[in-house]
Order: sequence, then structure tokens, then C-alpha cells
Amino acid sequence: MQHFDFPKLLFYSVCIIIPLGVSLLFGLYSAENRTVVYQTSKYLKTAVVTVANEVFTLTKLHPDHFLQPSRYIGSGVTVNKIPNNTDLILMSGFFKNSNELRLIKRNGDIVARWPIHFSDIFPSPIHLANPPMTDWNIDTHGALALSDGSVVFNFEYGGLVKLDRCANVLWTVDRPTHHSVEKAEAGGFWVPARRFFPKGSSSPYPPFETPFYEDTILKISEDGQVVSEISVPAIFYKNGLEAILTSTGYSFLKGASWDNEIVHLNKVDELHSDIADDFPMFDTGDLALSLRKLNLVMVVDKNTGDLKWLKTGPWLRQHDPEFKQGGTITVFNNNIYKDSFNIGSKKSLPSIPRVSNIIEIDPESDKYSIIYGNNSQQKLLSIVRGKHQITADNNILITEFEGGRVFEIDISGNIIWEYINRYSQQEVAEITEARVYPIDYFDVAKWSCL
Repeated sequence: MQHFDFPKLLFYSVCIIIPLGVSLLFGLYSAENRTVVYQTSKYLKTAVVTVANEVFTLTKLHPDHFLQPSRYIGSGVTVNKIPNNTDLILMSGFFKNSNELRLIKRNGDIVARWPIHFSDIFPSPIHLANPPMTDWNIDTHGALALSDGSVVFNFEYGGLVKLDRCANVLWTVDRPTHHSVEKAEAGGFWVPARRFFPKGSSSPYPPFETPFYEDTILKISEDGQVVSEISVPAIFYKNGLEAILTSTGYSFLKGASWDNEIVHLNKVDELHSDIADDFPMFDTGDLALSLRKLNLVMVVDKNTGDLKWLKTGPWLRQHDPEFKQGGTITVFNNNIYKDSFNIGSKKSLPSIPRVSNIIEIDPESDKYSIIYGNNSQQKLLSIVRGKHQITADNNILITEFEGGRVFEIDISGNIIWEYINRYSQQEVAEITEARVYPIDYFDVAKWSCL
């Protein structure tokens, strides 16, 4: 029987425990004092996790960022109850293997295409602190077509771009623009943007500590110049609404961790003169703003920043307020939180209840109604994003972002047109924007670029 050598065991145990203990203490010291070793190890850990999560994107094997589990059957145009209609529909999203804008007929035929690649348009994106690693790491969000066949769109937090009919770059706005692009009645465009205040810089919005992003509203001229910029947090302070900004549950302890975003502006819509008389509370040119983090929609004077109207809820994490003829405002109500995403991803599982809807509200009385999504026959879900457009016929064109779906409903809530952006049997590719245009909106004699 072999003799148990306790002294040797003790010796080896001490040899193992002491280095581990020293390493642990050094790690705790580094973390507490944010030493170079700590920062380097943290960076390396983040890099390893990022590469692991991005392997399919970096190798161009699978465009994971743009895909969602399919929750609808079919591909392309699946419903068309107005077959002789001559309208054209602009869609912005991920098609086949790249970001793209497409103009299609009701039957699905492609009239025009604008394939877009961030690296070609912004080869040296010095306006971004963290440029996308590949063209598959950034998408579009906000797009519209102009009568001459050109298009204007955002790369999400990446910049505003105007392309001619043949996808040649006419101009860019090298700012982190995002979410929406809307025409200004007097010419130009309204676009959300943001400015970054680095850590240690002076905060103009106490008690919010830097670093943080300040949401702003850009007025862009027809030739792509920044005409003016309005700070959204400043609107709150100007109108005595600091209490709303700070009612978010943040502790505001010195050095407390937060997500560096104060309001999350996701839409700017201008009240045009043709329907301004329907809104006695407002004036031509007033702006409707959607602030997701606060579940809040407001209307402000574009020149003074004076508040005209404000409403928190009944929507939750809403997007895309629109002034509607008749004196109401319609809103895409996501009506759900990000905790509904699958853990560790931004994939909305098919089993998640489809609870999003479209709300219409009278700003004078604050009375509202759900005009789509109020029953089991009108299922709709976008945990994030989502758009809608009131058409000339008073129908509604709805972009269901995560569903890879665009559909139009009539005034009775019946689906009269639908498009599914199929990627594979189990997946759809996201669509970020859709707009319907009457064919006579365009003065293009020839769409082909050949």
C-alpha cells in the first residue's frame, strides 16, 4: 500500500493557491482602479465575443443582422386585390445579399433598383466613432423617392445619402443620421441625428452625466447642406419639462451606469399647409416628434422650440407619428418591450404575441382609438422600428419591420395588398421602410439605366 505523502500535497497546493490568489487580487485591483491591464483584458474579451457573434457576417456566409424567423407564409406579393392599380411602392431593406431600395409595381415587378453599399458611399467614415465592420453591419432606416427618380435615405446612425436614378451619389450628409427622412414643405428634408458628448466633457443637461448622445433635428437643404439643428433635450429644458426627462428610473448616482441615450428620437414629421387648418392647436410647419424611451409624442414650433402638445402613452415604445387630414395624429404603436427578444439576440420568436397596432388620436381631446391591430384577425408585431403611411385613398400602408412584411389595409381594416420579403424557408429579411406613390408623381420618362 502506497504511503500518502501529506507534506508533498500541502507543498503543491500552496504552489497552486498562492499564484491563483495573487492573480485574483491583481485582477480585483485592476478592475477597481481601471488599470491598463484591466482595460486591455476587457477590450480583448469584448473583441473575442464580438468576433464569435459576427463570424457569419464577417465571412459573408449568412446576413444574420438582417434576418428574422418567418411568421408568415408566401414570398413576394401574396395579396393583390387591386390588380389594375398603377401605384408604385418604394421599399428599403435587405434584398438577396445587400441593402437595397426597390421601386415595384403592385404585381411585384421591379421598376427600379438602388443597390447600396456603405463602404462605397462612405469609404472613409471619419464622421463615425465606430464605423461598421462590413456592409452587413449597417442597414438603412428612413427612405423616400423624389419625382425625378432620385432617392434620399439614411444609413442607420451612419449618414444621409441622395442617389440619382442610376444609383450615382449626388451628395451625402456626414453625420450619424437615423430613423426617418421627411420632406419639408418649403424644400429640403427633416432628419433625426445625434451628437456625442464624450466622457469628462461638460454636460449641458444635468443631472445627465457624460458620455451620452444628444438627439437633434436636422433641417437639410435640397443640395444636402445642414441648414439648422435643433437639440431635443434642450426643448424639454426650455419648456420646463426636466421632470419628464428625469422620471426614467435612473438613479443619477455619480458614475452610475446607463445606456447613454436620453430620449431616443425616432421621427420628425412636419405639418403641411394643405391640412394645417384641421389642427387649430397647431400652425403650418410645426413638428411632431416621437421619443421612444419616454413613450411620448409631442408637437413643437420648429422656429422657437415652444411646446404645442405632449402626450405620454397610450402607446409603448412607439414610432412614426403622422399628421392626418381631419385633425388627428396616427402612431405606429410597437406596444411591447425589448425583453421580448430571444435572449442574446434581436430575434423575435414566432411565438411572441403580435400586439403592435396603429393608434389614431385627437390632440384637442386626447381621445384615441386603435384603427388596426385591435382583434385576432389583425395581427402585427414589431418590437423595434415599424412605419405606416396614410395613402391618398385613406388606406394605410404598414411596414412590419421584423416580419419582413409590407401590407396595405382599406378603411375597413381588410388587407388589400401584401408583400413578404422571403430569404429562406425559415427566414425573412427585414424591411425598414415602404411608401406608396401614384405613378403620376414621377416625371421619369425612362427608368432603365442601360
